[in-house]
Amino acid sequence: MIFLLLIYKKLLQFCYFFIKLLPAKKQRIVFLSRQTNKPSIDFQYLINDIHARYPQYEINVLCKRMEKDNPKQIFSYLFHPFLQMVLLARASICIIDGYQIAVSVLKHKKELKIIQIWHSLAAIKKSGYASLKTKKEKAIAKIMCMHSNYDFIVIGAAQMKPFFAQTFNCPYKKFWITGTPRVDYLLASKESNKILVQKAYPELKGKKIVLYAPTFRKSNQYRFNELINAFENSEYTLVIKKHPLTKVVILEKYIYKKVATIDFLSSADFVISDYSGTIIEAAVIERPILIFNYDCEEFSKSEGFFINIETEFKSMSFKTAEEIADFVKKGVYDMQFLKRFAKKCVENTNGTCTQTLVDLIMEVNK
Repeated sequence: MIFLLLIYKKLLQFCYFFIKLLPAKKQRIVFLSRQTNKPSIDFQYLINDIHARYPQYEINVLCKRMEKDNPKQIFSYLFHPFLQMVLLARASICIIDGYQIAVSVLKHKKELKIIQIWHSLAAIKKSGYASLKTKKEKAIAKIMCMHSNYDFIVIGAAQMKPFFAQTFNCPYKKFWITGTPRVDYLLASKESNKILVQKAYPELKGKKIVLYAPTFRKSNQYRFNELINAFENSEYTLVIKKHPLTKVVILEKYIYKKVATIDFLSSADFVISDYSGTIIEAAVIERPILIFNYDCEEFSKSEGFFINIETEFKSMSFKTAEEIADFVKKGVYDMQFLKRFAKKCVENTNGTCTQTLVDLIMEVNK
């Protein structure tokens, strides 16, 4: 596999040598993503702000989700970087929200500035360089130049610098502490998203809601049924939002597909998660978070954490579903803890993340 990756990398580099001869335009921005097949909230907010304040800029967007468990899709994705190369060669700014092969393995024109807007608001579980354990993983990361060529990386708070520095293997000077546009969206859409949920699911109107959104586990070991049983005869309605890659099958009555997880948050009286970035999004809009950390030790060995989950969340951390249900029924929550946690992850909650970020982008493009 390593040999094939090396050949593939050399092929991309050879082709890009000629593609780079295409003329670049100073006022052209390209957005690239493999997280989804359509522009994310972060991308949408940035694009809208640039269109509104800098209409002279040309914007190109190329989004194609890479399904790691789908061999056919992975094979088709091998040709995708060639499309990206054409856009990279002709742009002055490139904005991404995760690792991109074409961005990291190629040598770009000096004029091109690459800005990484990571798809999580903060670093809780380890990823990137911090998550590499085996020699093979490290070898692949080296060959594919993981997280290389970034000029700037957007994060939400200064306290996250040490963790993201490990993730991207980069110096502190590359960080922009602006917060991502998603923060603006969360704050601006709190009330409208409540209406969205009520229109999609009228039966939830006036109900108390507990939202469970766990992170992805390679082991595929989840405890959905334990939570279902714990809240079976409760006054709370349990809403389960599985990670897209989770293969566990649960009853349809607990799955609410019409509304995205991020849009469901403002309707939740409590948000249960574990090590997912969802807890930060919930904290930003002051939705009480509870940590279901039944596999904390195992997850720490396989994936790893930047923070001590049990120490950080203390009385908000639970090993069993029954403990969570008991806590929720009491209805008492330390909101000051929640505000302190949110501030650790996201400093700017004034609704100006997008504007500040676009201002910086324009400044570096002068």
